[in-house]
Amino acid sequence: MKLNEQQLATFDRDGIVAVENLFSQEEVDRLNFALAEVKAKRPPGAVAQRTSDSLRLIYGADHHHPDYAALARHPRWVEPARQLLDSEVYIHQMRINTKAAFDGEGWWWHQDFATWHFEDGMPEPRALMIGVLLDDCDTCNGPLQVIPGSHRFGHIDDNAPDRDKSGYTVMDLPRETIARLAHEGGMRALTGKAGTVFFMHCNLVHGSSTNISPGERTIIYINVNAVDNAITKPVRADYFANKDFTPIKTVDDACLTID
Repeated sequence: MKLNEQQLATFDRDGIVAVENLFSQEEVDRLNFALAEVKAKRPPGAVAQRTSDSLRLIYGADHHHPDYAALARHPRWVEPARQLLDSEVYIHQMRINTKAAFDGEGWWWHQDFATWHFEDGMPEPRALMIGVLLDDCDTCNGPLQVIPGSHRFGHIDDNAPDRDKSGYTVMDLPRETIARLAHEGGMRALTGKAGTVFFMHCNLVHGSSTNISPGERTIIYINVNAVDNAITKPVRADYFANKDFTPIKTVDDACLTID
């Protein structure tokens, strides 16, 4: 699967492009079943919310379940990623953001590249966030929110490190910057059906609000980097920052529907 010219133009303009139904309901169900097994293990890289024991993040699920290991090499996202970065790619980090029903915590506005540059020494913003919806996302369950076109302002240095209890740092942006960017580009909630995939530039400014709905909201983030843009400070745990920069070799397209 490759992105068409219109999709490429949308990504260039907005820093994000959505592909609906990239994964089928059968594949989504399988990944959700696998996620329940990973959650039950509470492996290293599983992070609870700041205010409860509900999980907020799971890093490195591809190291803890074969279905996520297969997803980590799935051609349906690998080919567009190679296309967008004009490079072979490797996974810098896979994380699952799961927002519990009624009180799933949100995230302040930030750029992911800022963290990877600050913590891991990623040289250039030649990386992507690839968000796979495992639940239907609507305006009521804390969807990801983005400022379209904000990637074109580059890496914003005016930020403040906000470290959570897992040790992961989010580089929060000031309100004045968000107001200015939103005035220029507007704001968009990333809603869609489970199986939709969002390809996002690593400098796209984004955040999310609390989930106050009665249903969980889960997104898998496959964060990939160009192989010639490998990190220069490989000191964090592998589930935060992968130290294997080998280009991904894809698996069979049907890997999530066959045993």
